[in-house]
Amino acid sequence: MLTVSACGFALRGSGQAALSFDEMAIIQPAGYYPLADALTEVLQANGASVPDADTADQGYALALSPETLEQRTISINTRAGAGQYELILSVDATLYLDGELIGGPETITTRGNFYEDTANISGSNSARDLALEDMRRTMAEQMLRQLQALNL
Repeated sequence: MLTVSACGFALRGSGQAALSFDEMAIIQPAGYYPLADALTEVLQANGASVPDADTADQGYALALSPETLEQRTISINTRAGAGQYELILSVDATLYLDGELIGGPETITTRGNFYEDTANISGSNSARDLALEDMRRTMAEQMLRQLQALNL
């Protein structure tokens, strides 16, 4: 183990790249927007603060479009009904610095799936909600990696 760690080997994803910014405001559509919560958690976990959107014209700001959700049938169950669905979640993200456009809009897309149990509709709805929650967290982490790759 000592030899492996001494040569600089590290598991992919075990180290986090430092962010080149200290603050990132999130500009989101009006109303309930769960992706903003997931993105806020990811940014804060990586050492960036997330000020109110009112200060978006001061410093970095990430503007997010409303979510677009597509649902497609993947498989059919024995009763000729849909058994498994694929969910495709998309958001356009635009990066601003001091109110001026510096990047985007870029479409961020993530995919997930869930099984529908026609005998347990409430369980199927719960599985769909959990899949969407996981997809939003994945999307937030994907946005973070793209922000880390930028030389801000």
